[in-house]
Amino acid sequence: MSNQPTRSFPAPTAGDSPLARSLRPLSVLMVAASLGIPVAPSWALAPGSADSPKTKASGTLKPDTGSLLVEYYDNFLRTRDLDAFTQQVPARFTREGLARLAESSDGQTRRAAIFALGQFGGIEDNALLARALRDDDPIVRGHAEGALWAVWFRADTPENNRILEKVRDLIGERRLEEAIRLADRLIDRSPKFAEAYNQRAIAEFIQGRFDESAADCRRALEYNPYHVGALGGLAQCEIRLNRRGDAIKTLRRSQKLQPYSDGIREMITVLESDFD
Repeated sequence: MSNQPTRSFPAPTAGDSPLARSLRPLSVLMVAASLGIPVAPSWALAPGSADSPKTKASGTLKPDTGSLLVEYYDNFLRTRDLDAFTQQVPARFTREGLARLAESSDGQTRRAAIFALGQFGGIEDNALLARALRDDDPIVRGHAEGALWAVWFRADTPENNRILEKVRDLIGERRLEEAIRLADRLIDRSPKFAEAYNQRAIAEFIQGRFDESAADCRRALEYNPYHVGALGGLAQCEIRLNRRGDAIKTLRRSQKLQPYSDGIREMITVLESDFD
């Protein structure tokens, strides 16, 4: 197992249930895409500043003048200087202004705005970013997925967000019991913090506690119905528990959020096939 911090659930392995083993022909990338694992470039997934531009900006440009934001974004693509981008944007744009530009008819403006929201957006942008998963531009969709994970990890108080990051790091180090105990304490502190349930679900899943993991996925979805990672995790749990019909329903729910996902479509096809 990798010791990198874990955001999503591991893919099926040969040691799992017959239903899980039936998915082995799927490519790693396909499984990752279907289960909500971010596959955007690493720079698109940077969590960015915890400060909202709303507290810094002196104003925002009008929605039809997003060319300056595109200029900042294009410069970032050339230089990969994220520090410059995160300094320039909040000086000219509020979070609300970025949200308006994220629904622009111009594709490059949408790319720039969604990427910026990944750095500065908040949980109030959750629905907007989830809609961007249905964008016809694959780069917008990739930025949206990374932005969603970023806002989910900073959706609570700064202190609780730091605890959540520690939980994630413990899972990445496979210190699972410690991760679960810390997640328990975080949930006691903030019982509506969706990502805390999702991270605990990941740790439980790795331990093979699929019923408990599924329950935590459902709790995460109760507080964040756009959580594609929790949907993917729930489907994986249902696969491990040989609940094929439930897994198909869960994947179809995920497909509504991610209609362009070939991985989800392929997994549904496999699950709907006859198993010998």
